[in-house]
Amino acid sequence: MDENHELAQWLFSVLTDFTNAERVLFLRFISGRSRLPANLADFSQRFQVMRVDRPLNGLPTAQTCFFQLRLPPYSTKEIMAERLRYAINNCTCIDMDNYMLARNGGVEVEEEEDDIFVIS
Repeated sequence: MDENHELAQWLFSVLTDFTNAERVLFLRFISGRSRLPANLADFSQRFQVMRVDRPLNGLPTAQTCFFQLRLPPYSTKEIMAERLRYAINNCTCIDMDNYMLARNGGVEVEEEEDDIFVIS
């Protein structure tokens, strides 16, 4: 899908209408991080938007490893916005912030069973 595709146009319009807090949630949804990398070397992937063959007006999905948003077809921009808001507010289990802080800041990361503790 290129930037002229209707879904892409709707997406960029929806993102423009998002609050800054919603943009942070969106970034976390598609990348696992709540902020952009500090330097270009850590920005190894280009943001990709992909149209997927799913039922009309379904929920979007993301592949954080590939910085990829996967959008099903939507009947209106408003439904797309509603589904995106639902997804970004309810799918928050991936957290790359602590990993990147440890990697870039020299912070020691200690793992115990399923929990990760960051020790500075």
